Amino acid sequence: MANPSALVVHQAHLALGGRPILQGITLDLPPGQVLALLGGSGCGKTTLLRAIAGLQPLDGGTVLLSGRDVSHTPTPERGVGVVFQSYALFPNLSVADNIGFGLQARREPAAQQQARVAELLQLVGLAEHAAKRPAQLSGGQRQRVALARALAPRPSLLLLDEPFSALDENFRVPLRRSFRQLQQALGQSCVLVTHDRDEAYELADQVAVMMDGRIEQCSPPEQLWQRPRSRRVAEFLGAFHTLDARTAPGPWRRDSGCWIAPLAALQPAQADTPATAWTLATQVLAVHPGLLYTSVLVQAHGQAPLTLCLPPGASRPAAGSALALALPAEALCWLPD
Repeated sequence: MANPSALVVHQAHLALGGRPILQGITLDLPPGQVLALLGGSGCGKTTLLRAIAGLQPLDGGTVLLSGRDVSHTPTPERGVGVVFQSYALFPNLSVADNIGFGLQARREPAAQQQARVAELLQLVGLAEHAAKRPAQLSGGQRQRVALARALAPRPSLLLLDEPFSALDENFRVPLRRSFRQLQQALGQSCVLVTHDRDEAYELADQVAVMMDGRIEQCSPPEQLWQRPRSRRVAEFLGAFHTLDARTAPGPWRRDSGCWIAPLAALQPAQADTPATAWTLATQVLAVHPGLLYTSVLVQAHGQAPLTLCLPPGASRPAAGSALALALPAEALCWLPD
């Protein structure tokens, strides 16, 4: 195989205590890309990551890394790096020694160890902190040490389990963006577990939405954002208006299913609103001012409440007032039940 996938998971099954955790998971990750496993608590995403790492044996199915079947290969022999949410650094070792720990365990020549550690310290911007202990670092710096330690042995696949979720937003967002730049510069193949939709969209080339131990949809972020394949996915992503097709007006009515549209598509109706748009007579239920936009909760007859996002400076309707809104036809997508 000239250029095998970085990771192939085929029909992975796993039950714990008689309860199915993974139910026929199949994934294919091209080299140099990031796959995000996105889902709520208990959907099986961390269990799948552990199975890829070899920390949790599967009941059935196969795991291939760079074309090599590692389904029954011990973790140390799989050639994967793992970054945990909790950092898991050695408190008694310096930053440099933490990064080089795996290289030392593999008994690589001292000169090669030192060169690799120095290279990674520069890559993650911690060269001036090489002699410090983890307790002397910020949370973001400790996570960068954990990342460098996982990268030190040049793994074929890097596995990240909610690596940024414990950080405050002012640290988390810059760190994940610098990680994305580093990942692309190195061409490092990665699998990321996250429950953060923005994080998945920003970091991943492919996003696999997991529910109940299954992959509901695996797509590039743009496609997932524009065309979810099911109502469950659309509702989980929380970025869409969902309207019942059975109670819709004439041209939009269907015997089943729903219409979805991106949040930004819902706008106040204007004199120049196209005749093809779906116009809705709504009542304002509540108004919630925010820093970036004002959230207006409205409801049309026969539909679930919808959210209108008004930009700063826009006039705010009063709760209880009537408000005419419109959805452009090109933004609407019908999904069957």
